Amino acid sequence: MFERADADFGSTLKRFREARRVSQSKLAERAGFDHSYVSRLESGARTPTRDAVVQLAQALDLTEVNQDELLASAGFLPREVSSLLSSEPEITEVLSLLRNDDVPEAYRDSMRQVLRLLAEQARHVLRDGGTSQGDVVAA
Repeated sequence: MFERADADFGSTLKRFREARRVSQSKLAERAGFDHSYVSRLESGARTPTRDAVVQLAQALDLTEVNQDELLASAGFLPREVSSLLSSEPEITEVLSLLRNDDVPEAYRDSMRQVLRLLAEQARHVLRDGGTSQGDVVAA
């Protein structure tokens, strides 16, 4: 599980709830919770379980991407980890290609090798406290 950020979860839940123009009481009713539960979640006074987050997301009829955002904001891994990378389209594309059986396995293995090398280089840069421009692999 990720490190929890209850205030972040509360504000994320509130944002989704208000965008759908649903009261706290109505959301609690739809999700099968006590009427005050949503208020305590939004204020950070209560910490939700993963199941509670899923119930709330379903009660709000959230898209899969928004459900994953709500799960992540509560400190849980989303159903689809790649949704955490929505601000990194290149990584999302690479993940998609790695899962695509139409891409030959030998090519996917080569992509994995390149990714391992890039990760190793980044670890060296971090360990050494920086690098000169000449040490960075050009794209």
